[in-house]
Amino acid sequence: MKIILVTIYLLAISVVSSSAQEPLYAAAPTKDFLLGKTHFAEDTNFVLIGSGYTTLLPPNNYIQKQTYQAFLKMREAALADGIELYVTSASRNFWIQRIIWEEKWAASKVAAGAARARDILKYSSMCGTSRHHWGTELDFNTPKMKFWNSPQGEKTYRWLCDNAHKYGFYQPYTVKGEGGRRHGYNEEKWHWSYYPLANIYMQQYRWKIKEKDLKDFLGEEYVQALKIIEHYVYGVATPPEA
Repeated sequence: MKIILVTIYLLAISVVSSSAQEPLYAAAPTKDFLLGKTHFAEDTNFVLIGSGYTTLLPPNNYIQKQTYQAFLKMREAALADGIELYVTSASRNFWIQRIIWEEKWAASKVAAGAARARDILKYSSMCGTSRHHWGTELDFNTPKMKFWNSPQGEKTYRWLCDNAHKYGFYQPYTVKGEGGRRHGYNEEKWHWSYYPLANIYMQQYRWKIKEKDLKDFLGEEYVQALKIIEHYVYGVATPPEA
């Protein structure tokens, strides 16, 4: 009996120790994690994207391990078909998102107010609401439509539409009116989401994050009026598995 109790005790210590080293974000992400208040270099769930796949530099070239492994498999398959997938945006924490958002806020030619926020929201997220906070999102090649409207860009997009789901990825920002989308950002052909993790975080976001949690950035006073959570966080296409 003593041997059995000691074994159980050691197993319990092992589980606790493992949990401390490897946060189980897939099962129970913290509120801070969902809001992007994460230092990726200190999080063992994140890894650096290889320099051969991106020109991004720390802290922007981190991604979750699961997302990265799925990307590498998808990229290899794409190369076999003559398609190169290059990462131009990966994980962005709250503070990086705030720099991006506030630079656009300051540079905007739209009169300050809800209209200015709405204009920036065509393609950029308010801090604490970006899926890029989670380490599940990858932007490929370029956000410039000139490429995606070119023969190579159309070929790349078609390949992604036909094959990305095999590796767990889908396009969250389709043309509005397609994939169940009615609100939110404009179409982004370059943005692909690793839905086995992202869907979990989306559900956790619904339970844990409220409008009052979105603060500490220019324009925060328009969160409620613009229905940021309802229209932008939840304004994504229905994933393939749903």
